[in-house]
Amino acid sequence: MRVKIIIESTDQDGLKNTSENTAIISEEKSGYRLTYSEDLSGEGVLTKTTMYVSPTELRIIRRGELITDFIYGESLTHNTTYETPFGNIPVTLITKSYEYLDMLHEPETGINISSSYTLDMGDSLMPPSSMSMTIIIKKEA
Repeated sequence: MRVKIIIESTDQDGLKNTSENTAIISEEKSGYRLTYSEDLSGEGVLTKTTMYVSPTELRIIRRGELITDFIYGESLTHNTTYETPFGNIPVTLITKSYEYLDMLHEPETGINISSSYTLDMGDSLMPPSSMSMTIIIKKEA
């Protein structure tokens, strides 16, 4: 089934960013897997993104121009590497809160996820950031 993913995020300066993608969704043992391609830099280079969404965590794996493996979950600390064409950056992702509401089987609704987190990239601690995501069922033509 195809779904529309709307990701709204707020950075440390309070600036909001919204992106939309269409993904293929499949049901997994403890939640859902979503797969889609996105152009992160705006230069036409596609990155394959896979999201694993469950009541306890959100895992976002990107492979392409950027390589990431971020896991968000209630009071979770996740150490990973942010790989760019220019080198690797060690990242500690500290999730402060994680909320999940699954209404995917209701008409015109989806899965709502919200999370607040802090990123520690290299040696500098970034101010708290927040992310909210809504996954909406897209009607097939």
